[in-house]
Amino acid sequence: MRTCLMLHVCSNQINMASSPPKPKRLRRSPSYGQPRLDGDLLVDEVLTRLPIAAAVRLRAVCREWNAALTSDHFVRAHSARAAAAARQPELLFFAPGAGKGISTSFYACSLRDGEAPTAARELLTIDYISANRTVMSPTPCRGLTLIFNTRAPEYYLLNLSTGDHVVLPPCQRAEVLDGLLLRLPCGRTSYFPARPPWSPFELSTTGLGFDTATGEHKVVRLFKKRNWDHTCEVYTPGRAPGGWRPCVGRVPACAANFVPALPPVFVDGYLYWLLQPAGRREEPTHRILSFSVGAEQFGWVHVPTGLSTMMCHLANLDGLLCAVVDNRLFGDVYALFTWSGRSSASASWSVRCSINLRSLPQQVSDELGEERVVVPLCSAAGGKVLLATGRHKVFAYDAESNTVERVFRMQEFVDVPDDALTARLLLGVGLHEERIADVRHGAGGERRLDVKLGRCDNVVAKREVPADIKYDDDGKMTVFFKHLAELGPPHLNM
Repeated sequence: MRTCLMLHVCSNQINMASSPPKPKRLRRSPSYGQPRLDGDLLVDEVLTRLPIAAAVRLRAVCREWNAALTSDHFVRAHSARAAAAARQPELLFFAPGAGKGISTSFYACSLRDGEAPTAARELLTIDYISANRTVMSPTPCRGLTLIFNTRAPEYYLLNLSTGDHVVLPPCQRAEVLDGLLLRLPCGRTSYFPARPPWSPFELSTTGLGFDTATGEHKVVRLFKKRNWDHTCEVYTPGRAPGGWRPCVGRVPACAANFVPALPPVFVDGYLYWLLQPAGRREEPTHRILSFSVGAEQFGWVHVPTGLSTMMCHLANLDGLLCAVVDNRLFGDVYALFTWSGRSSASASWSVRCSINLRSLPQQVSDELGEERVVVPLCSAAGGKVLLATGRHKVFAYDAESNTVERVFRMQEFVDVPDDALTARLLLGVGLHEERIADVRHGAGGERRLDVKLGRCDNVVAKREVPADIKYDDDGKMTVFFKHLAELGPPHLNM
């Protein structure tokens, strides 16, 4: 009976919270008619079951509710209940807004039991930002997503569930390449386009991490100065005096081999960059550069020589650092290797899965083989591995049955312009994490974006679209070299 009463009170407060009270009311002490949180029962058993958007709106009820719903206890309890529910992974994607003018809308859809989604819900829309000039980190970090606006250029830190955000202050300008061919890694496959994906193109790479000791997010930027010296700067939202600052540790010389624009991977307190391999006449170098987000010190990850020469990308796969070996072009093989991590007594690399495209049906093999970029996202139901591509698709690989199935295609939910059929950089699809994570304000990031939250009933249904395959310049080169390889050249090294 008491639980029903509390649910009734909570339901009434959700309705009240839909129109926040006037500031005068917030300054008053709790009075008769305002619900009091007399114990943890209401918080732990009722409020932690609410959707994130509803819980955030309830903060406006009164000071006591705001204090309870912003406390570390509530945030941990809400996150623990969501994790215990074993929710299915949610895909995140963005596209041009439906209204007039320039805007970008973000959507999420669930993969239930690894099956293709039938609908997507609109999370929010940001006005005056072009989707064609937006680069998104594929994996969220403790509920926050880092977004880069290449036109400005500037960075945004967002909670896509609540709309809370901060515009990062201007960072130090980096050296620019404009319209020139870039030096590509010497591996078998490069996930970087042949030409700069936008102009002007800065030689920098930025990632988002989390310091568990302080409970702070940190944005870390590695870049080359105008004099071509390489350096690293850090921005901590909410920390005085604000602004970017040099990192604590010394930046090693090998950091100059970072791949411009490709973001690092955050895993268990560290950011990891995949460095360009040494040239044919150069001394071997470290391939994976690490950065402790807490201590702000650089290091390296040991990689066996065979794997070091072949890996072309890094990813966070279910909380483990993952190296991608993509030899679809000449060997029809795509493999994932995972690192046991720093907590392991003897850190080592092991094969997570290996896909032989020749064993797949021809249609699936061709569709997967035509993609220039294939990046693992996470595991789904039944141990399937979700693979996202640069053409806004997601495939599910089942190791037991050795099958690959396309489970998502962005064009089936939203209109995608012809000039945006391929992501500008890496991916236009990622993962979404429902989490109460506030963006700290008050130190260097005060400018606000025009953000409009999507209504709970704003759902986009899946639709039938023709299978229209269009190649960009890089896709045409991939097909050309693949056909050339089928002729049997004795030694062709990319």
